[in-house]
Amino acid sequence: MVRYALAVMLVVTSVALTTMPGECSETLIPSTSQSWPWKPIKPPAIPESHVFTHPIDQFIQAEQTSRKLISAPAASARNRLRRIYFDLIGLPPTPDQMQRFLQDSSPKAYHKAINDLLDNPAYGERWGRHWLDLVRYADTQGGALDYARPHMWRYRDYVIRAFNQDRPYDRFIREQLAADAFRVYGDEGKLGLGFLHQWVPVERDAPELNRRDFLNDVVGVTGSVFLGISLECARCHDHKYDPITARDYYQIEAFFAPLQVSKSSLPFGQYEAPNSHQQQWKERKNTWNALLDERKQLQNKTIEQFKQRILSSRSLSATGDLKDGVLPISDSQLRQVMEKGDLFSKDERQQYHLIRRQTARFANPNHPDYYEPMAYLASDSPLYHAVSTHILSGGNFRLPEDRVEPAFLSIITGKDQAIDLRGISGSRRKLLANWIASEDNPLTARVMVNRIWQYHFGRGLVSTTSDFGVNGSGTVYKDLVDWLANAFIESGWSVKSIHRLILTSHAYQQSMNHPRKEAFEKLDPDNRFLWVRDPIRIQAEVLRDTVLATSGRLNRTMGGPPFFPSVDDELMQRAPTWWAPSSQQQRDRRTIYMLQIRSLQHPFIKVFDGPNIDESCPVREVTTVTPQVFALFNSYFLHDQSISMAKRIADVAGNDCRQQVIQGFQFALQRNPTNKELTTCTAFLQTPVSESSDSQTVNESADKLADLCLVLMNSNEFVFLE
Repeated sequence: MVRYALAVMLVVTSVALTTMPGECSETLIPSTSQSWPWKPIKPPAIPESHVFTHPIDQFIQAEQTSRKLISAPAASARNRLRRIYFDLIGLPPTPDQMQRFLQDSSPKAYHKAINDLLDNPAYGERWGRHWLDLVRYADTQGGALDYARPHMWRYRDYVIRAFNQDRPYDRFIREQLAADAFRVYGDEGKLGLGFLHQWVPVERDAPELNRRDFLNDVVGVTGSVFLGISLECARCHDHKYDPITARDYYQIEAFFAPLQVSKSSLPFGQYEAPNSHQQQWKERKNTWNALLDERKQLQNKTIEQFKQRILSSRSLSATGDLKDGVLPISDSQLRQVMEKGDLFSKDERQQYHLIRRQTARFANPNHPDYYEPMAYLASDSPLYHAVSTHILSGGNFRLPEDRVEPAFLSIITGKDQAIDLRGISGSRRKLLANWIASEDNPLTARVMVNRIWQYHFGRGLVSTTSDFGVNGSGTVYKDLVDWLANAFIESGWSVKSIHRLILTSHAYQQSMNHPRKEAFEKLDPDNRFLWVRDPIRIQAEVLRDTVLATSGRLNRTMGGPPFFPSVDDELMQRAPTWWAPSSQQQRDRRTIYMLQIRSLQHPFIKVFDGPNIDESCPVREVTTVTPQVFALFNSYFLHDQSISMAKRIADVAGNDCRQQVIQGFQFALQRNPTNKELTTCTAFLQTPVSESSDSQTVNESADKLADLCLVLMNSNEFVFLE
């Protein structure tokens, strides 16, 4: 099939994965004040403008004007619709959706499209993925053994629901840090405690060290995710750059000192399709028990056969593990030898080891653990309550210094004073959660609105989105950040309200083409002042989902245990135990539901810069490397999807080559081909390949259409957002 595709590779405008115009190196702009992030949020005055009425644009224009810059004109309606579709739901619009939007001349059409997408269940799947990057979500714990965390999917689904429901962000924080202490949040809120289970264990010899690693991890991730500061840098000594002392660090740790994480029974809630999950659990238990019975029967059969061989030969020369030829031989002795494979013929050994791997828990889609009504929860342990928290010299638990009690960051509260826990019932974490989620905390709202901005523009107003400290990038747009943060709080901590503000601004809607681009690039080569739209390559998961949507095979089923992808044999051998791919229908679900293994990232996700699952990932790296070309043009996945797309086109356009080309461009790129593209691609489809029978001609035509589909899914327009 590739022989045809090569012939038309140059037909489609620009080939994917080339360097896009506007790509540039990172340049940091210092904050006008290093103390700004720690100061209370005060709504700034909106600069006057005779050009823009949107507050975001007024703030941006004020900075542009002082540097003799002006914004680019608005992008085309097509490009703007594609942007909001990919940004909000991570999928392209259908040809019908694009046509209806282009035909709607109402000034409210764009706003309506935004609201429709925010109400789309796929919104939670797209924005849930961003949050999972931050908390380094995985279905396994990591480390050398990388044990399964088979119930972690319930936390993933909880995150998706929270975004879809526009759950107030302050509540979202409280649920993840201390839902066990807020009865009002119920079982649904308790699922948020999965946040505390995302830590990555390190192989340690001493339980004390494991506990230290756990507490260090929780404190560090809490600081970076919710507050945008590197608390862990103060673990061994006072922070070298930020006004955070070692005492501050251990006072925050003291909130978590009694924390105990556990796996506990938790009934499926009303949003979790409980009847379906219960049925799946029962089915998997039956499948699992059948595998165990098969293993037991093979084991018993082999033992009996071996006993008979022993009795007939009166010799144990076949194995040195059973000494002296003493009979009868106990079953336990036989099983010990059996585990080594000494009792088996070659075929028996292969069968036995296969069944053993199948019955192992890790990465097995049939294991009932993945469907059991369990969840990862947290509580306060009386055992840990009795343990005092000390400042540790150099972070060494063997060198305790001053004892400390829970306290908030002194740089924010203005005082270094421990909280009096006398008379306070319930979890310490509740106090911390309320403080972080308070509108008086200057960091929380700033950090979150900046993250939302980054996911829409590819770069935050503060580009170091998890570091608002001295070592961060700072920003010249601190007034805009504060205005957005204040609007966020006043909206009741509604994430969707910030989407609406950002997406309706001219800054977001502007074109990536500017009439004075060459001159402005000399003034601001990195586009820090937002005078033009930067192209954005869609993320790995979105790319895979888009391919499935374009081919017509995307399974929109939401929630539930992860599906097990199909991977090549070489990679499968790296899995510690059994790996059985899920059904094709399950594997066609959105990528957020793919089994995420810490030690074995899926190759397609990895090559397109998927997150480092061991660390909180606020910003994904974007690279342009040769393996990406192979993944798009030569992989079995893309070839398989191109064949499905060709069948989808043929169902609509029949054998009309011109209509096939038009339909292919609409499915893949949401536009009609140019006259040149239409002429060239049609000629390619109509060109006879060889003299052959009618059946061969039909097959070759299908192959050529599939090749055209493959080329379309390799184009820049398919991979980048303009």
